[in-house]
Amino acid sequence: MSEAIRLEGVKDLEAALKKFDEAGRKLLNRQINAAAREIKVDAAGYIIEEPPTGLSKWADPVKFGPRIQSEAGVRSFPRFETFLMRRGLRIVKQKNKPDPVGWTTTVAIEQKSPAGNIYEKAGVVAGGSTRPNRSLNPNASIEFKNKMQSFYFVRKGTGRALIRAGREDAGITRTKIARARYEAEQRLQQMFNVEAVKNG
Repeated sequence: MSEAIRLEGVKDLEAALKKFDEAGRKLLNRQINAAAREIKVDAAGYIIEEPPTGLSKWADPVKFGPRIQSEAGVRSFPRFETFLMRRGLRIVKQKNKPDPVGWTTTVAIEQKSPAGNIYEKAGVVAGGSTRPNRSLNPNASIEFKNKMQSFYFVRKGTGRALIRAGREDAGITRTKIARARYEAEQRLQQMFNVEAVKNG
């Protein structure tokens, strides 16, 4: 499952803009998307060029090929490729699903790269792995996690790239989205005021 963070907008506002001010709705979406792009750029910058110390073989194209189904039914371990891990960061539009307070997800930044997700969260799951692997070292998964944690420690709810950027940028992002919402509301209200004057 890909890791994702979400930026939210107001459902009622978006619906009103769609009905009365399509240009305003597009402007609001552009501003929210711009905030998402900043998080995406910061997240990409946190993905290092080479594997962490002690994991140089993770980038070996011979040992780690593409994710294919093996005869044993186990997918091969995804290779560390900075370009593909950064490209795996994508901004996607979400369906409008209101929560109890009326908010709806409008845009999400996801990490689609399998290696990118491993880089993001390796070490969060405690203990050893019971999943079968083809390593000659029975402790390979634990040692891998330990080396990743030594590189950049993460715990549940944190991460090394996407989640990290989302947490660090949260305050600024919320401010930008709140400002965009305010401007959209003001623009919509001005339109209503003009219509009210016209209709007496």
